Amino acid sequence: MLYLVTVKNQGIVVQERVVDAPDALTAINQVEREFGEPVTVEYVLVELEDGRKQPKMVVHNWHGYSFLARRLTPEEATARR
Repeated sequence: MLYLVTVKNQGIVVQERVVDAPDALTAINQVEREFGEPVTVEYVLVELEDGRKQPKMVVHNWHGYSFLARRLTPEEATARR
């Protein structure tokens, strides 16, 4: 299937590309590699001053880009080739 992957930085489209992939996530992963290491998320427990523990989400390798993949219809795919 063909997907149109749109890459944005601070809300501005910086790239659009047609990618052949089995699903949207795979299409995004193919394009994301060009913008740095993939983002990873880690969940940790942080101990507060009063001894309580609070869960936190830590994001590593955040590159500031957002990705959206939309499956193209056969007509759209033909028009973009």
